Parts: sequence; structure tokens; C-alpha cells
Amino acid sequence: MSFFYLMKFLLRLYRVVNQLSLDVACGAMVCAAFFGHILHVQIQSYTLGLLGLTVWIIYTMDHLLDVRKLKQEALSQRYKFYHQNFRKLCIASVISMLIAIWLILLVQSAVVKWGLVLTVVVAVYLGVQQKLGLVKELVISILYTAGILLPSMSMTSMDASGNEYILILFFAQTAFINLILFSWYDWKQDLSDSQSSLVTFMGRSRAKKILAISFLIQIIFFSTLILFSTFRMEALVLVVMNAVLFLLYLFPTKFSANGYYRLIGDIVFLSPLPYLLLR
Repeated sequence: MSFFYLMKFLLRLYRVVNQLSLDVACGAMVCAAFFGHILHVQIQSYTLGLLGLTVWIIYTMDHLLDVRKLKQEALSQRYKFYHQNFRKLCIASVISMLIAIWLILLVQSAVVKWGLVLTVVVAVYLGVQQKLGLVKELVISILYTAGILLPSMSMTSMDASGNEYILILFFAQTAFINLILFSWYDWKQDLSDSQSSLVTFMGRSRAKKILAISFLIQIIFFSTLILFSTFRMEALVLVVMNAVLFLLYLFPTKFSANGYYRLIGDIVFLSPLPYLLLR
């Protein structure tokens, strides 16, 4: 019985971690280290910390902007959480920005230069996000992948091979699938909360077809890497991530209960951690 209560406590704790997007920030750091290993770049701990903090700030600001634009009570638990803790999260965001500025002084200049470029692009995204509609998930997946790759790509002079680009596309497509799945599950809530997405724009049936095509493309990427590259272990890591997302696609009824789809969908980006620990 004590084990049951422990698991219940841990699940409740993780829900708070998930609502705060802390698992997303940790996943970004893990994935950045993953690509750093692939590209043979030793990424500073300061740089990883700055990346995680920046991702958290972006996600938090994105949600706070969404909540502020609501004209009625939010339907989703996430938006209710941000509405109830709006002031505290605004203060936390400002403090995080100050810490990020301090970390900028400690990381390599090349990372700072490209990081500032990406920051400008993200700022533009935050300003126009409600108008993106059909391409919102695509834009976010590209920005997320760019942020993940920035610490390693900005510090290497080597030219990435065709197989490395396929691996990058494999990862970017994984992020894209993840975002569409969330929008697909959140369809009714997004309509109620006046949030735009590919799913609200195209409808659930068409979005499901796009998901099916996306998974087929992933199979092509995986087969190419297994047959024609040395990135077999790395490809398997991404296959595990996609396999979990495919389960969310196959069994929406089971995973929609209690918002399990979001807990699982966010934690999937921690999948490269065992790979990094064993290398």
C-alpha cells in the first residue's frame, strides 16, 4: 500500500514538473548533449544550463501570453495553472532572464552570437504565434531543433555529412509529430481557449492523416540510417522516441485520461539519456 501512495505522490509531483515545462527544459539539454556527442563537440555545462533555462523561459512566456489573451476561463488544466500562478511565473521568468544574462557571459562567443540570432527569431515567433495557424507546429519544431543543435553546430567547423542531416531531419520530424499529437489531443480545449493549431485549422481527421504520413517518413529515415550509415545506435534512440509517440497515436482513448499523453509526450525527449550515460 505504501508503494501505491509513493507512486501516486511521484505522479502528482511530476504533473507539477510537467505543467512548469521543467521536463521540456531538461529534455532540451539531454538532446543537445546527444547531438554534441554525434558531432564530436564537448558542450560546456554553462551552455547546457543556458539552453535549458532559455527553453523554459520561452515555453513559460508562450503560455503566459496565451493565458493573458483569454477572454474566458481556461478549459485546459495547464492554462488554469498558469492563470492561477500568473504573477509568480512572471517573477520567475524575470529572475530566469537575469540568470540567463549572467550565463551568457560564461559561454563561448560563437554560441552567444548564434544564440542572439535565434533569440530574435523566437521573439518574432512569440509576437505572431496566434496568426501562424496551419504552420504553427512546423515553425515550433524547426525553432526547437535549431535550439538543440545550436550549442554543437556553432562550435564545430566540420561539415555535416548527408547521414548526419538525415539524423537531424529524423529528430526534427519527431518534434513535429510530438506537437501535432498534442494539438490533436487538445483539439476541443484549443477551440474553447481560442488557440490556433494545425488541427484546429484542418480538423482532426486530416491531421491524423498527416501524422500517419509523418510516421511513414520516419520509417524511411530510420531504414536509411540503419542500411547506409554508422548511426545505428543513434537511430535506435530516435526509434524509441517515435515508438512511444506512435502508441499515443494508436490509443488516444487510453492516453487522453488524466492527461497522460502530455506527460508521456514531454518525457520522451529524455530518451537519449541512457545512450549518453552508457557511451
